[in-house]
Amino acid sequence: MRLIELTLFVWLFVSGYSGYGQDVVKNEKSVAPILIQTPAKTAAPAAPAESSPKMDILLPRNIELIIGKTEETGYLPRLKAIHQLGKDLQPGQLEALYDFLYTKLEKQGLPSLEFNALKNDIVIVLMKQRIRQNALAGHLVKMYNDKSFDSVWRDYCIQFMGQWYEYSNADDMEQIRKALSAALTEKQSSISGTALNALKDLAKKKFVDRKEISNIAYNMLSDKDQSDLNKTTALQVCVSLDDRRALPAAREIVGNSRNVTLKMSAIAVLGAFGDRSDLEQLNKCLQSTDVRLKIPAQAAIARINKAYKLSN
Repeated sequence: MRLIELTLFVWLFVSGYSGYGQDVVKNEKSVAPILIQTPAKTAAPAAPAESSPKMDILLPRNIELIIGKTEETGYLPRLKAIHQLGKDLQPGQLEALYDFLYTKLEKQGLPSLEFNALKNDIVIVLMKQRIRQNALAGHLVKMYNDKSFDSVWRDYCIQFMGQWYEYSNADDMEQIRKALSAALTEKQSSISGTALNALKDLAKKKFVDRKEISNIAYNMLSDKDQSDLNKTTALQVCVSLDDRRALPAAREIVGNSRNVTLKMSAIAVLGAFGDRSDLEQLNKCLQSTDVRLKIPAQAAIARINKAYKLSN
């Protein structure tokens, strides 16, 4: 989660806004369990061929530009070309885009941020096609499972799996659930937290069990192997799923942690679940020279005081 998104999250929750993160259930499906287990080691899937004579002849220039087959290989022209793609791409064009998604970071010249942004926006184009891309879920799972891809792209694949789940068939749904379960075990990268966030969204849409996901988030807070980044996400998920068990951990973080982003999410928990006994710590945050702590602390204090007045 980018810092601006984290700041917005904290402000919305400590301010008491109830609409954040609410989703409309588009399809009613049975609630599926998430079985957390250590993933078995599997061979990396073979990537599609990078090009073929037929594709080189038939592809329009805008597709060739996007996939890096023209003299112009800069980021902005290719990004612009992606954004100009329509919703009725032909099979050969779709195949070329899928092939490009399998390109490894080290096999091209753009920096990670730009390269993965191109791939990110290509997936969005694929998701918006009028003809549903039934192959998309399988490709996302394959790329996540292949650890030769850079961690940023594998993280993106997890995010997209969560978004595409409800449009997938039953077999693909099962594969996505297995991938998300495996991702929860990647504790020292952002991937575990990304998977938890995806599962939280699926729980709110009633695709997976809400209590089970809430338990995963709560347990993540006391897991010494989890990174602070993932614990930041876990705090946010606990608030989103109204799990008040996160309050003691949040109090400990606000009082002792030096990680600002983790502390911001903990302040949001105090604003959502805390009481007047938390005002002393929140006032200390309010006096901080770091504006990232001052703003959520101010909102949390206001929310606690408002709740206290309403209860008396």
